[in-house]
Amino acid sequence: MLRETEAHEGLDLPFEIGGTRLVESAFDNAISVAPFKGQEMAVADVLRPAIGMILPPVGQREASDRASALWFRPGQWLVFGEQGLMQNTSKALAGMAAVADMSDAFIRVRLEGRGLTNVLARLCALDLANVGASGVAHTALSDIPVTLLSVESSYELLVPRSFSQSAISRIKIAMRSSLARDMIAEN
Repeated sequence: MLRETEAHEGLDLPFEIGGTRLVESAFDNAISVAPFKGQEMAVADVLRPAIGMILPPVGQREASDRASALWFRPGQWLVFGEQGLMQNTSKALAGMAAVADMSDAFIRVRLEGRGLTNVLARLCALDLANVGASGVAHTALSDIPVTLLSVESSYELLVPRSFSQSAISRIKIAMRSSLARDMIAEN
């Protein structure tokens, strides 16, 4: 598994312009959990004691004191936590769910500060008002598939690692464009 510093290496973060910031976000170990047909309740029975919660509903994310989980796509969730916990959870779900280690699959960045909705509006065809608190949305950042997480007054983006350089470049361009638009509007 890559260390967190390796995951964000070469992305030139943090980046701030006009009160909007793009920063690295901590990324725990992750597993994908896809319950087999008819095994949803058995998976819930394993996860409740193992990670302190069951899988969240569609479009949501949840957290306990040991792990966090988010709906990823129909029938599939991502669960984040300490490496040993993820390994033990994977073993406990054997025969009940398809489980895959996703720890190196993504980078995670946070967009925060004033103007973040204008930046995302330049990149995503998504009504952010519909995402809501603790919401999860799958969208395209220009043409790059991302998972958008609503976190307090910011957004985190899970970006496939193979698209990380392109995604960060596009976000920085959108940040600059949004600032330029705001400066023109002020004059």
